[in-house]
Amino acid sequence: MDADEITLMHPGFPKPKNVRLWVDDGWLRRESRTGTAGTSRNSSKDHGSPEAARYALAKEARKRMHDGFVLLRDPAEVALGEPVLVCAAPNRCSSGALDLHPDGHSIVVGTTLTEAKGAEIHLIDVETGIRQLVHTETPGAQQTFLHTVRFDADGRGVVYALNGHTRHLDLDTGTSRTLASYEEFKTATFNPFRVQPSWDRARRRLLVFDTGNRVRVLDDSGEPLLDLDVAQRPSCRAGALSPSGRLLALAFDVHDIEVWDVDSGRQLHRHSFPFPFARSSTSYGVNSLGFDPTEQYLIANGGYVAGPFSMALDTGKLAWAVPNPHRADRWATCYGWGFSPDGSQLAVGDRSTVCLRDAATGAKAPVQPSHTDTGRTYRVVFSDAGDLLACGGDTGRVVVLRTSDGT
Repeated sequence: MDADEITLMHPGFPKPKNVRLWVDDGWLRRESRTGTAGTSRNSSKDHGSPEAARYALAKEARKRMHDGFVLLRDPAEVALGEPVLVCAAPNRCSSGALDLHPDGHSIVVGTTLTEAKGAEIHLIDVETGIRQLVHTETPGAQQTFLHTVRFDADGRGVVYALNGHTRHLDLDTGTSRTLASYEEFKTATFNPFRVQPSWDRARRRLLVFDTGNRVRVLDDSGEPLLDLDVAQRPSCRAGALSPSGRLLALAFDVHDIEVWDVDSGRQLHRHSFPFPFARSSTSYGVNSLGFDPTEQYLIANGGYVAGPFSMALDTGKLAWAVPNPHRADRWATCYGWGFSPDGSQLAVGDRSTVCLRDAATGAKAPVQPSHTDTGRTYRVVFSDAGDLLACGGDTGRVVVLRTSDGT
């Protein structure tokens, strides 16, 4: 975080604890206080130059966030693109497994514990920064990797993917039930680091991957609307439901894409993604897949980080791709992406930040969010009102940005 001043608060003490850090020429100065009426304590350290002092400020801010301190701002007083909450995922873990409540008032974040021995799911209140542990997975015979957490439609439950198991956690009772389950290399060939459960826009239909290489779309009662056997196809690399939940897209090694009608069970399209480069990271196929808001195009990443790019659903032709600013034979970097509720903007997770692009063309928006310091930003998600954008990545930082006034 490049800043000359930052004020952090720890909401977990009996009285909130505040610390203000600021750069004064080559000095890093510190003022801390417990509660609003407590006596302030001050300290300073000379780092020799403003640049070194800023580095020391960023280092201390990161450490304090790992210890539970947060940056909080009133959304009404924050400019568009600026953060209203900055904090760290618990357990010094990546923040790539997160979701924003449909109403925008809380974040759910899944963390894997040291050496993948156990996992936890926490809620973080966006207004106060207070954390709440809502679920613990105890260590078992295998390592416990928590890949995905997603709020359900009313925000009172969370769907999460742990290894090859897709489960629903009831936040009111703390109980969980299994929706789908497989063991990689034993009961299915799915790779849980690649194929993960996902909702339609209304969070009424859920895509899951199950034993026997079954791809299923479940309704809001957990009953299957579509059940596909993909055992005879190449390895499934990614899948997604369209915003309406009417269409299912699946990507297979290396470039094959299938699109299915969920209600009729008919395959509508089969294409190969039109990669223009003979030798590049995109030659390894599709990594993540989804639909644009009109359901006329597919959006994807190629290889591991190239993109995003768009393909016409009916013809299979490349509609647009974000170019790499440094190399003509590459596309830009993309770790994750998500559309705004009105479908006008595409938020793209880049290296250490988020870029906003025009959803129809991929062109960069004129006003961009502030630097998020989220590292490889794997998760970007808007609130249903479109006024907030949450993002997380491999630095473990969780950032919620104000993106509109919600009107």
